Amino acid sequence: MDYTVKFIKIKIDKNFRMAVILFFLTSAGTGTNAGGNLLQAQSVIQISSDITDGKYSIQEIIDIAKINDIKVVMLTDRDFMSWEYGFWPLRKIIKKKVESNSMQSYGIEKYLREIEEIQKKNPDIVLIAGVESAPFYYWDGKPFRDNFKIIDWHKHMLVFGLNKAEDYKNLPSVANKKSLLLPFKLKNIYLFWPVPVLIVGFLCLRKRKFKYKDSQGNSLGPYSLPWQVFGGLCLFAGLIFFINNYPFHDFKYDQYHGAQGISPYQNFINYVNQKGGMSFWAHPEIENIMQYDEAKVETKEYPEYLLESRNYTGWTIFYEGDEKVGPPGGIWDKVLKNYCMTGGGLPVWAIGGLGFDQAGNFNEAVKDLRTVFLVPQINRESILSALKNGKMYVVKGRDCGNFILESFVVKDSLSGVNGTIADELNLKGKPVINIKGRIINWKNNEKITVKLIKDGVIVKLYEVNSPFEVSYTDEYFYENKKSYYRLEINTPERVLVSNPVFVSTLLR
Repeated sequence: MDYTVKFIKIKIDKNFRMAVILFFLTSAGTGTNAGGNLLQAQSVIQISSDITDGKYSIQEIIDIAKINDIKVVMLTDRDFMSWEYGFWPLRKIIKKKVESNSMQSYGIEKYLREIEEIQKKNPDIVLIAGVESAPFYYWDGKPFRDNFKIIDWHKHMLVFGLNKAEDYKNLPSVANKKSLLLPFKLKNIYLFWPVPVLIVGFLCLRKRKFKYKDSQGNSLGPYSLPWQVFGGLCLFAGLIFFINNYPFHDFKYDQYHGAQGISPYQNFINYVNQKGGMSFWAHPEIENIMQYDEAKVETKEYPEYLLESRNYTGWTIFYEGDEKVGPPGGIWDKVLKNYCMTGGGLPVWAIGGLGFDQAGNFNEAVKDLRTVFLVPQINRESILSALKNGKMYVVKGRDCGNFILESFVVKDSLSGVNGTIADELNLKGKPVINIKGRIINWKNNEKITVKLIKDGVIVKLYEVNSPFEVSYTDEYFYENKKSYYRLEINTPERVLVSNPVFVSTLLR
């Protein structure tokens, strides 16, 4: 199948030409394609509404998106916005808990119903409910001291594609403790130690000073006050610790045993995969240090987690991911090369994470970062399929919606078979890469640099004007090897990053 867009020269009058020009100037949100008979659906991803920690209502977000010709809005309200510190040995009883608005506190069923109702009222836009989650955090230092702080609260993951309220309710995170409850084991019997204490307390309450009895066997001696006091203390302690030990199970992770490495995050990824969803690492290069109430909140950057974790769907390249993860030869390329070499696991896709909650102006934010989906039709099913399978590219910078990748196609020089973003091709000949794009309202003095990246290395660099079309034949492609190509296209004020096209050779 030929994925390039074909144009036919015909005689047209002046008015018709003007209409065509106006059409292209106003259709940046839905255009033809980076390959194939696919539509380009411009989207904004990772926005919180005022239901959780956002600034705007869902309808306000949609209204602003429509004005900016956005076709897809992917919300990521917070799932469980709470942390707590319990004092040993009664951590579940003597504790301080801080909680703010979340999907859980609002009501997950209510939230999803509201999304559905708003979608029905706005059929010209695709509204998708996602979630932003903090799977793990832990405490460091001592309470009431300067070194007391909560660690890793801002290591976040985005989740899309969950269909049931129950799937959201059971997202495994330390803030959602019931989701981390382990099955009862024989060793958990020790958690019932308060029961003997309760029994001792009850017996002590009945202990008398003397053992005199009447002829009918009734005890006549008065109750012993010291034993009653001791029994009362036993009953009180037993009851308190019995409540504290409930539900008499261990938890897979908690916030009191320090760093747990990648394990709680991999557990989160595995759960999302089991439920048919998609997980994305959010802002991996963020460093967040702040004071909240009586504790410091500290999260260091975590780009290495993209290498350590497995089977997640992707990551947010902008705004905190373009220095160590996204550049040629960075961590993303290492992950993609590992996928090519091992042939196992899943490829990793890049999306743009707006990260919009309270700060700034949403109308301005949507002009600066968009993810463009390549879909046969613009609906929820097609968008989620494109998200899962990497059919998208990302643009960032001034009026980024005007930056259009019209075609990124890899073609087999012998068989003629071709593919575009996120496709995997098996070749008989040399790969021929065709790249085509344009910038609406391009300035003549604005330089455009096209970088073709192969296996993490820039193999070809072009300086072009808009519109541009370039072609490159890879003469250094070897048999029995799997590789990939991806694009980074820069101007002084914009950048476009594509997801990869994978290629390999047939064994002959």
